[in-house]
Amino acid sequence: MPLSEWVASHEGSTPTAEAITTKAREIWSQIPEYQALPIPHFSNGWLSRFKKRYATQAHARQEGIPQPPTPTGRKEMKALKTLCGEFPEDDIYNMDETGLFWRKPPFGASSAQDQLITNRENSRICLMLCTNSTGSDRLPLWVIGHTNRPEALREANLKAMDCHWRYHRQAWLTQSIMQEWLAFFYGHVGERRVLLLLDNHPDHQAAVEATPPPPNVHIQLFPAQSPNANQQQPVNLGISQTLKHYYRRQWLAYLAAGMESPQNPVHTMTLYQTISWITRIWRHDVANAIIYRAFRKSSLIDPQIEFITAPKSPDLTTLYETVTRYNPGARPVTSLENFTHPVDEDFEGVLNVAGFMVEGEPTLQELDDAIVSTPPVQSIPTALEAVISIQTAHRYLVFQPWATREDVRLLERLESTINRLAIEERRRANGGFD
Repeated sequence: MPLSEWVASHEGSTPTAEAITTKAREIWSQIPEYQALPIPHFSNGWLSRFKKRYATQAHARQEGIPQPPTPTGRKEMKALKTLCGEFPEDDIYNMDETGLFWRKPPFGASSAQDQLITNRENSRICLMLCTNSTGSDRLPLWVIGHTNRPEALREANLKAMDCHWRYHRQAWLTQSIMQEWLAFFYGHVGERRVLLLLDNHPDHQAAVEATPPPPNVHIQLFPAQSPNANQQQPVNLGISQTLKHYYRRQWLAYLAAGMESPQNPVHTMTLYQTISWITRIWRHDVANAIIYRAFRKSSLIDPQIEFITAPKSPDLTTLYETVTRYNPGARPVTSLENFTHPVDEDFEGVLNVAGFMVEGEPTLQELDDAIVSTPPVQSIPTALEAVISIQTAHRYLVFQPWATREDVRLLERLESTINRLAIEERRRANGGFD
Protein backbone atom coordinates (compact mmCIF):
# COMPACT_ATOMS: atom_id res chain seq x y z
CA MET A 1 0.00 0.00 0.00
CA PRO A 2 1.43 3.45 -0.91
CA LEU A 3 2.25 5.62 2.08
CA SER A 4 -0.40 8.23 1.22
CA GLU A 5 -3.11 5.54 1.15
CA TRP A 6 -1.94 4.23 4.52
CA VAL A 7 -2.26 7.72 6.01
CA ALA A 8 -5.71 8.16 4.42
CA SER A 9 -6.87 4.87 5.98
CA HIS A 10 -6.64 6.46 9.45
CA GLU A 11 -10.07 8.06 9.33
CA GLY A 12 -10.57 10.90 11.78
CA SER A 13 -6.96 11.05 12.90
CA THR A 14 -3.51 11.75 11.50
CA PRO A 15 -0.67 9.35 12.37
CA THR A 16 2.21 10.78 14.37
CA ALA A 17 5.48 11.76 12.72
CA GLU A 18 7.14 8.70 14.25
CA ALA A 19 4.41 6.41 12.91
CA ILE A 20 4.73 7.84 9.39
CA THR A 21 8.51 7.43 9.26
CA THR A 22 8.25 3.91 10.71
CA LYS A 23 5.71 2.98 8.04
CA ALA A 24 7.92 4.54 5.35
CA ARG A 25 10.82 2.32 6.41
CA GLU A 26 8.53 -0.70 6.38
CA ILE A 27 7.28 0.06 2.86
CA TRP A 28 10.83 0.66 1.64
CA SER A 29 11.95 -2.77 2.85
CA GLN A 30 9.03 -4.42 0.98
CA ILE A 31 10.02 -3.07 -2.45
CA PRO A 32 12.11 -5.80 -4.15
CA GLU A 33 14.19 -3.36 -6.17
CA TYR A 34 15.29 -1.49 -3.03
CA GLN A 35 16.08 -4.45 -0.76
CA ALA A 36 19.79 -4.33 -1.65
CA LEU A 37 19.98 -0.67 -0.65
CA PRO A 38 20.33 0.76 2.84
CA ILE A 39 17.11 2.16 4.29
CA PRO A 40 17.28 5.94 3.87
CA HIS A 41 17.10 8.41 6.70
CA PHE A 42 13.63 9.93 6.62
CA SER A 43 14.49 13.36 7.92
CA ASN A 44 12.23 16.09 9.25
CA GLY A 45 12.63 17.79 5.86
CA TRP A 46 11.37 14.69 4.08
CA LEU A 47 8.48 14.41 6.55
CA SER A 48 7.52 18.04 5.97
CA ARG A 49 7.52 17.58 2.18
CA PHE A 50 5.45 14.40 2.44
CA LYS A 51 2.85 16.04 4.70
CA LYS A 52 2.58 18.99 2.32
CA ARG A 53 2.06 16.68 -0.67
CA TYR A 54 -0.48 14.58 1.19
CA ALA A 55 -2.38 17.63 2.47
CA THR A 56 -2.56 19.07 -1.06
CA GLN A 57 -3.96 15.83 -2.46
CA ALA A 58 -6.48 15.47 0.37
CA HIS A 59 -7.61 19.08 0.00
CA ALA A 60 -8.20 18.58 -3.71
CA ARG A 61 -10.26 15.50 -2.97
CA GLN A 62 -12.31 16.99 -0.16
CA GLU A 63 -12.48 20.77 -0.35
CA GLY A 64 -10.48 22.38 -3.09
CA ILE A 65 -12.68 21.55 -6.07
CA PRO A 66 -16.44 21.10 -6.08
CA GLN A 67 -17.28 17.41 -6.37
CA PRO A 68 -20.14 15.97 -8.40
CA PRO A 69 -23.16 14.48 -6.68
CA THR A 70 -22.71 11.03 -5.17
CA PRO A 71 -23.28 8.58 -8.04
CA THR A 72 -25.47 5.51 -7.89
CA GLY A 73 -23.01 3.14 -9.53
CA ARG A 74 -24.68 1.19 -12.29
CA LYS A 75 -27.37 3.81 -12.79
CA GLU A 76 -24.73 6.46 -13.49
CA MET A 77 -22.89 4.21 -15.95
CA LYS A 78 -26.15 3.31 -17.66
CA ALA A 79 -26.86 7.01 -18.19
CA LEU A 80 -23.35 7.46 -19.61
CA LYS A 81 -23.91 4.56 -21.99
CA THR A 82 -27.17 6.15 -23.14
CA LEU A 83 -25.33 9.40 -23.80
CA CYS A 84 -22.72 7.58 -25.90
CA GLY A 85 -25.55 6.14 -27.98
CA GLU A 86 -26.43 9.64 -29.17
CA PHE A 87 -23.09 10.06 -30.98
CA PRO A 88 -21.61 8.25 -34.00
CA GLU A 89 -18.67 6.00 -33.15
CA ASP A 90 -16.17 8.29 -34.88
CA ASP A 91 -17.27 11.18 -32.66
CA ILE A 92 -16.75 9.57 -29.24
CA TYR A 93 -13.34 10.31 -27.69
CA ASN A 94 -11.54 9.34 -24.52
CA MET A 95 -8.44 10.99 -23.07
CA ASP A 96 -6.37 9.85 -20.15
CA GLU A 97 -2.82 10.24 -18.91
CA THR A 98 -0.37 7.49 -18.05
CA GLY A 99 3.18 7.37 -16.75
CA LEU A 100 6.15 5.84 -18.56
CA PHE A 101 9.51 4.88 -17.09
CA TRP A 102 11.36 5.72 -20.26
CA ARG A 103 14.83 4.36 -19.39
CA LYS A 104 14.20 1.95 -16.52
CA PRO A 105 16.20 -1.26 -17.17
CA PRO A 106 15.03 -4.75 -16.16
CA PHE A 107 17.32 -4.57 -13.14
CA GLY A 108 17.00 -3.35 -9.59
CA ALA A 109 19.66 -1.30 -7.86
CA SER A 110 22.75 -2.99 -6.48
CA SER A 111 24.27 -1.92 -3.18
CA ALA A 112 27.32 -0.68 -5.08
CA GLN A 113 25.38 1.58 -7.44
CA ASP A 114 25.21 5.29 -6.77
CA GLN A 115 21.71 6.28 -5.61
CA LEU A 116 21.70 9.29 -7.92
CA ILE A 117 22.23 7.01 -10.94
CA THR A 118 19.44 4.71 -9.76
CA ASN A 119 17.00 7.60 -9.42
CA ARG A 120 17.92 8.93 -12.87
CA GLU A 121 17.36 5.49 -14.39
CA ASN A 122 13.88 5.56 -12.84
CA SER A 123 13.00 8.88 -14.48
CA ARG A 124 9.41 9.09 -15.67
CA ILE A 125 7.40 11.10 -18.16
CA CYS A 126 3.63 11.43 -18.50
CA LEU A 127 1.79 10.66 -21.74
CA MET A 128 -1.61 12.13 -22.60
CA LEU A 129 -3.44 9.73 -24.95
CA CYS A 130 -6.62 10.62 -26.81
CA THR A 131 -8.41 8.78 -29.60
CA ASN A 132 -11.89 8.27 -30.94
CA SER A 133 -13.60 4.91 -30.55
CA THR A 134 -12.65 3.59 -34.00
CA GLY A 135 -9.00 4.63 -33.91
CA SER A 136 -9.47 6.71 -37.05
CA ASP A 137 -8.60 9.94 -35.22
CA ARG A 138 -5.71 9.73 -32.78
CA LEU A 139 -4.65 13.08 -31.44
CA PRO A 140 -0.92 13.84 -31.29
CA LEU A 141 0.69 12.67 -28.08
CA TRP A 142 1.26 15.24 -25.38
CA VAL A 143 4.35 14.39 -23.33
CA ILE A 144 5.00 15.95 -19.92
CA GLY A 145 8.54 16.00 -18.59
CA HIS A 146 10.33 17.82 -15.79
CA THR A 147 11.95 20.70 -17.69
CA ASN A 148 11.15 23.17 -20.45
CA ARG A 149 13.36 21.60 -23.11
CA PRO A 150 15.70 18.69 -22.39
CA GLU A 151 19.08 18.76 -24.08
CA ALA A 152 18.20 16.00 -26.54
CA LEU A 153 15.09 17.87 -27.74
CA ARG A 154 16.53 21.37 -28.19
CA GLU A 155 17.14 20.93 -31.92
CA ALA A 156 14.29 18.48 -32.57
CA ASN A 157 11.23 19.50 -34.60
CA LEU A 158 8.60 18.10 -32.27
CA LYS A 159 5.79 19.40 -34.45
CA ALA A 160 7.07 17.27 -37.33
CA MET A 161 7.23 14.32 -34.92
CA ASP A 162 3.54 14.94 -34.11
CA CYS A 163 4.23 15.54 -30.44
CA HIS A 164 3.60 18.33 -27.94
CA TRP A 165 6.02 18.78 -25.04
CA ARG A 166 4.97 20.28 -21.72
CA TYR A 167 6.67 20.25 -18.35
CA HIS A 168 6.04 20.29 -14.63
CA ARG A 169 8.43 19.53 -11.79
CA GLN A 170 6.58 16.28 -11.05
CA ALA A 171 6.27 15.39 -14.76
CA TRP A 172 2.52 14.96 -14.37
CA LEU A 173 -0.68 16.56 -15.58
CA THR A 174 -1.72 19.85 -13.97
CA GLN A 175 -4.82 21.99 -14.35
CA SER A 176 -2.99 24.51 -16.54
CA ILE A 177 -1.65 21.81 -18.88
CA MET A 178 -5.11 20.27 -19.05
CA GLN A 179 -6.57 23.66 -19.99
CA GLU A 180 -4.04 23.94 -22.82
CA TRP A 181 -4.91 20.46 -24.00
CA LEU A 182 -8.65 21.19 -23.95
CA ALA A 183 -8.15 24.29 -26.12
CA PHE A 184 -6.10 22.13 -28.50
CA PHE A 185 -8.86 19.49 -28.58
CA TYR A 186 -11.56 22.09 -29.33
CA GLY A 187 -9.51 23.36 -32.26
CA HIS A 188 -8.81 19.84 -33.47
CA VAL A 189 -12.45 18.77 -33.75
CA GLY A 190 -13.57 22.12 -35.19
CA GLU A 191 -17.32 22.36 -35.63
CA ARG A 192 -18.01 18.63 -35.37
CA ARG A 193 -20.44 17.53 -32.66
CA VAL A 194 -18.38 15.22 -30.45
CA LEU A 195 -18.36 13.61 -27.01
CA LEU A 196 -15.19 13.64 -24.89
CA LEU A 197 -14.99 11.23 -21.95
CA LEU A 198 -12.65 12.06 -19.06
CA ASP A 199 -12.03 10.53 -15.67
CA ASN A 200 -13.11 12.52 -12.65
CA HIS A 201 -9.67 13.78 -11.68
CA PRO A 202 -9.76 17.14 -9.85
CA ASP A 203 -7.46 18.75 -12.44
CA HIS A 204 -9.70 17.51 -15.27
CA GLN A 205 -12.81 18.93 -13.67
CA ALA A 206 -11.20 22.25 -12.74
CA ALA A 207 -9.78 22.64 -16.26
CA VAL A 208 -13.18 22.01 -17.86
CA GLU A 209 -14.74 24.64 -15.60
CA ALA A 210 -11.98 27.13 -16.44
CA THR A 211 -11.95 26.32 -20.18
CA PRO A 212 -15.55 25.37 -21.03
CA PRO A 213 -16.21 23.65 -24.34
CA PRO A 214 -17.96 25.21 -27.32
CA PRO A 215 -21.61 24.17 -27.89
CA ASN A 216 -20.67 21.35 -30.29
CA VAL A 217 -18.37 19.61 -27.78
CA HIS A 218 -19.94 17.66 -24.91
CA ILE A 219 -17.57 16.67 -22.10
CA GLN A 220 -18.66 13.95 -19.71
CA LEU A 221 -16.72 12.95 -16.59
CA PHE A 222 -16.90 9.36 -15.42
CA PRO A 223 -18.78 8.98 -12.13
CA ALA A 224 -16.29 9.56 -9.33
CA GLN A 225 -17.41 6.68 -7.12
CA SER A 226 -18.69 4.17 -9.65
CA PRO A 227 -17.36 0.63 -9.19
CA ASN A 228 -14.05 0.13 -11.02
CA ALA A 229 -14.36 3.54 -12.69
CA ASN A 230 -10.74 3.43 -13.80
CA GLN A 231 -11.35 0.08 -15.51
CA GLN A 232 -14.23 1.54 -17.51
CA GLN A 233 -12.07 4.04 -19.33
CA PRO A 234 -11.24 2.76 -22.83
CA VAL A 235 -7.66 4.11 -22.75
CA ASN A 236 -7.04 1.91 -19.69
CA LEU A 237 -8.53 -1.20 -21.29
CA GLY A 238 -5.66 -2.15 -23.56
CA ILE A 239 -4.73 1.04 -25.40
CA SER A 240 -2.09 2.48 -23.07
CA GLN A 241 -0.91 -1.03 -22.19
CA THR A 242 -0.30 -1.87 -25.85
CA LEU A 243 1.54 1.39 -26.43
CA LYS A 244 3.88 0.76 -23.51
CA HIS A 245 4.37 -2.92 -24.39
CA TYR A 246 5.65 -2.01 -27.86
CA TYR A 247 7.80 0.70 -26.32
CA ARG A 248 9.43 -1.82 -23.99
CA ARG A 249 10.09 -4.15 -26.91
CA GLN A 250 11.96 -1.30 -28.61
CA TRP A 251 13.74 -0.47 -25.36
CA LEU A 252 14.89 -4.07 -24.82
CA ALA A 253 16.11 -4.26 -28.42
CA TYR A 254 18.08 -1.05 -27.84
CA LEU A 255 19.64 -2.49 -24.68
CA ALA A 256 20.49 -5.76 -26.43
CA ALA A 257 22.13 -3.94 -29.35
CA GLY A 258 24.24 -1.83 -26.98
CA MET A 259 25.45 -4.58 -24.67
CA GLU A 260 28.92 -4.71 -26.23
CA SER A 261 29.37 -0.95 -26.52
CA PRO A 262 31.87 0.77 -24.20
CA GLN A 263 29.12 2.87 -22.62
CA ASN A 264 26.07 1.59 -20.76
CA PRO A 265 23.13 1.96 -23.21
CA VAL A 266 20.86 2.93 -20.32
CA HIS A 267 23.08 5.94 -19.69
CA THR A 268 23.18 7.10 -23.32
CA MET A 269 19.41 6.85 -23.79
CA THR A 270 17.73 10.19 -24.53
CA LEU A 271 14.21 11.57 -24.61
CA TYR A 272 14.63 12.21 -28.33
CA GLN A 273 14.84 8.45 -28.84
CA THR A 274 11.88 7.89 -26.53
CA ILE A 275 9.65 10.37 -28.35
CA SER A 276 10.77 9.05 -31.73
CA TRP A 277 9.73 5.54 -30.72
CA ILE A 278 6.55 6.36 -28.85
CA THR A 279 5.07 8.58 -31.56
CA ARG A 280 5.70 5.97 -34.26
CA ILE A 281 4.22 3.26 -32.06
CA TRP A 282 1.13 5.41 -31.45
CA ARG A 283 0.66 5.92 -35.19
CA HIS A 284 1.49 2.45 -36.47
CA ASP A 285 1.61 -0.31 -33.82
CA VAL A 286 -1.50 0.36 -31.74
CA ALA A 287 -3.95 -1.23 -34.14
CA ASN A 288 -7.42 0.20 -34.72
CA ALA A 289 -8.80 -3.13 -33.54
CA ILE A 290 -7.13 -2.61 -30.14
CA ILE A 291 -8.88 0.75 -29.78
CA TYR A 292 -12.19 -0.49 -31.17
CA ARG A 293 -12.19 -3.42 -28.76
CA ALA A 294 -11.22 -1.25 -25.77
CA PHE A 295 -14.20 1.08 -26.23
CA ARG A 296 -16.55 -1.88 -26.39
CA LYS A 297 -14.92 -3.59 -23.45
CA SER A 298 -15.79 -0.46 -21.46
CA SER A 299 -19.47 -1.39 -22.05
CA LEU A 300 -20.19 2.20 -23.11
CA ILE A 301 -20.70 1.46 -26.78
CA ASP A 302 -22.99 -1.08 -28.43
CA PRO A 303 -22.89 -3.63 -29.83
CA GLN A 304 -20.79 -5.60 -27.34
CA ILE A 305 -19.11 -7.74 -29.99
CA GLU A 306 -17.22 -10.54 -28.24
CA PHE A 307 -15.67 -11.94 -31.39
CA ILE A 308 -13.76 -8.78 -32.30
CA THR A 309 -10.16 -9.90 -32.40
CA ALA A 310 -7.11 -7.70 -32.02
CA PRO A 311 -3.47 -8.50 -32.77
CA LYS A 312 -1.55 -9.93 -29.85
CA SER A 313 1.29 -7.91 -28.42
CA PRO A 314 4.73 -9.34 -29.29
CA ASP A 315 6.38 -11.77 -26.88
CA LEU A 316 9.24 -10.06 -25.05
CA THR A 317 10.68 -13.18 -23.43
CA THR A 318 13.63 -13.74 -25.78
CA LEU A 319 14.73 -10.10 -25.74
CA TYR A 320 14.28 -9.92 -21.98
CA GLU A 321 16.39 -13.04 -21.40
CA THR A 322 19.10 -11.74 -23.74
CA VAL A 323 19.37 -8.48 -21.82
CA THR A 324 19.16 -9.94 -18.32
CA ARG A 325 21.80 -12.60 -19.06
CA TYR A 326 24.24 -9.80 -19.84
CA ASN A 327 24.47 -8.31 -16.38
CA PRO A 328 28.07 -7.22 -15.72
CA GLY A 329 27.13 -5.34 -12.56
CA ALA A 330 25.42 -8.42 -11.08
CA ARG A 331 22.37 -6.32 -10.32
CA PRO A 332 19.17 -7.98 -9.07
CA VAL A 333 16.96 -8.90 -12.02
CA THR A 334 13.42 -7.56 -12.21
CA SER A 335 10.86 -10.13 -13.33
CA LEU A 336 9.44 -9.73 -16.82
CA GLU A 337 6.00 -9.07 -15.34
CA ASN A 338 7.29 -6.28 -13.08
CA PHE A 339 9.39 -4.85 -15.90
CA THR A 340 6.45 -4.62 -18.31
CA HIS A 341 3.92 -3.55 -15.65
CA PRO A 342 5.78 -1.57 -12.96
CA VAL A 343 3.36 -0.93 -10.13
CA ASP A 344 4.55 2.62 -9.46
CA GLU A 345 4.52 3.92 -13.04
CA ASP A 346 1.21 5.72 -12.64
CA PHE A 347 1.65 6.78 -9.03
CA GLU A 348 1.02 10.47 -9.37
CA GLY A 349 3.62 12.97 -8.33
CA VAL A 350 6.42 10.76 -6.96
CA LEU A 351 9.26 8.66 -8.28
CA ASN A 352 8.41 5.40 -6.56
CA VAL A 353 5.54 3.38 -5.19
CA ALA A 354 6.28 4.19 -1.56
CA GLY A 355 5.35 7.83 -1.98
CA PHE A 356 8.58 9.45 -0.82
CA MET A 357 11.82 10.83 -2.20
CA VAL A 358 15.18 9.49 -1.06
CA GLU A 359 18.74 10.68 -0.66
CA GLY A 360 20.56 11.20 -3.94
CA GLU A 361 17.61 13.02 -5.46
CA PRO A 362 18.56 14.25 -8.96
CA THR A 363 17.87 17.70 -10.30
CA LEU A 364 14.95 18.16 -12.67
CA GLN A 365 17.37 18.64 -15.57
CA GLU A 366 19.16 15.38 -14.69
CA LEU A 367 15.83 13.53 -14.81
CA ASP A 368 15.23 14.65 -18.40
CA ASP A 369 18.78 14.49 -19.80
CA ALA A 370 20.95 11.53 -20.74
CA ILE A 371 22.98 10.18 -17.83
CA VAL A 372 26.10 10.32 -20.01
CA SER A 373 25.88 13.43 -22.15
CA THR A 374 26.68 13.15 -25.85
CA PRO A 375 26.94 16.15 -28.21
CA PRO A 376 23.52 16.37 -29.94
CA VAL A 377 25.12 17.56 -33.19
CA GLN A 378 26.77 14.16 -33.63
CA SER A 379 23.39 12.46 -33.85
CA ILE A 380 21.97 14.73 -36.58
CA PRO A 381 22.88 13.52 -40.09
CA THR A 382 23.42 15.94 -42.95
CA ALA A 383 20.94 16.14 -45.82
CA LEU A 384 23.43 14.32 -48.06
CA GLU A 385 23.76 11.46 -45.55
CA ALA A 386 19.97 11.23 -45.40
CA VAL A 387 19.75 10.99 -49.22
CA ILE A 388 22.34 8.20 -49.30
CA SER A 389 20.33 6.28 -46.68
CA ILE A 390 17.12 6.64 -48.71
CA GLN A 391 18.91 5.41 -51.83
CA THR A 392 20.05 2.35 -49.87
CA ALA A 393 16.46 1.71 -48.80
CA HIS A 394 15.34 2.14 -52.43
CA ARG A 395 17.83 -0.48 -53.64
CA TYR A 396 16.59 -2.86 -50.97
CA LEU A 397 12.94 -2.26 -51.79
CA VAL A 398 13.07 -2.85 -55.54
CA PHE A 399 14.42 -6.38 -54.99
CA GLN A 400 11.60 -7.42 -52.64
CA PRO A 401 8.70 -9.43 -54.13
CA TRP A 402 6.20 -7.83 -51.74
CA ALA A 403 7.09 -4.22 -52.62
CA THR A 404 4.46 -2.17 -54.44
CA ARG A 405 4.68 0.71 -56.84
CA GLU A 406 3.31 3.00 -54.13
CA ASP A 407 6.12 1.94 -51.76
CA VAL A 408 8.78 2.83 -54.32
CA ARG A 409 7.15 6.14 -55.23
CA LEU A 410 6.94 7.13 -51.57
CA LEU A 411 10.70 6.71 -51.20
CA GLU A 412 11.33 8.56 -54.45
CA ARG A 413 9.26 11.54 -53.29
CA LEU A 414 11.11 11.59 -50.00
CA GLU A 415 14.48 11.40 -51.77
CA SER A 416 13.49 14.29 -54.04
CA THR A 417 12.51 16.46 -51.07
CA ILE A 418 15.68 15.80 -49.08
CA ASN A 419 17.89 16.03 -52.18
CA ARG A 420 16.58 19.56 -52.70
CA LEU A 421 17.52 20.35 -49.12
CA ALA A 422 20.97 18.85 -49.68
CA ILE A 423 21.54 21.16 -52.65
CA GLU A 424 20.49 24.17 -50.56
CA GLU A 425 22.76 23.01 -47.76
CA ARG A 426 25.77 22.83 -50.10
CA ARG A 427 24.92 26.25 -51.55
CA ARG A 428 24.88 27.83 -48.10
CA ALA A 429 28.17 26.13 -47.23
CA ASN A 430 29.73 27.60 -50.41
CA GLY A 431 28.58 31.12 -49.70
CA GLY A 432 25.60 30.97 -52.07
CA PHE A 433 27.46 29.41 -55.02
CA ASP A 434 26.78 25.96 -56.47
